[in-house]
Amino acid sequence: MLLIDTLLLVLLLWLGFKITFTKDHFNAIIHFIVFGMILALAWVRLGAFDLALAEIALGAGITGALLLDTITFLKKIGREDA
Repeated sequence: MLLIDTLLLVLLLWLGFKITFTKDHFNAIIHFIVFGMILALAWVRLGAFDLALAEIALGAGITGALLLDTITFLKKIGREDA
């Protein structure tokens, strides 16, 4: 079980680094969504099932969808840096 916990920790740290330092906004959003899903797995491992459900629904789901919608809107209005 220690191997699973260590793997989750390494994945979370790696994804956090990728989210922070990537230049492409779309890739950062995708990494953010995956980060939320991995974080939900960490909450399940800790026995906090209510937090895991909230993380999947809000952190990865709704927030990820809003960020993807925002980047689509910015590209549509001509903001090429988005």
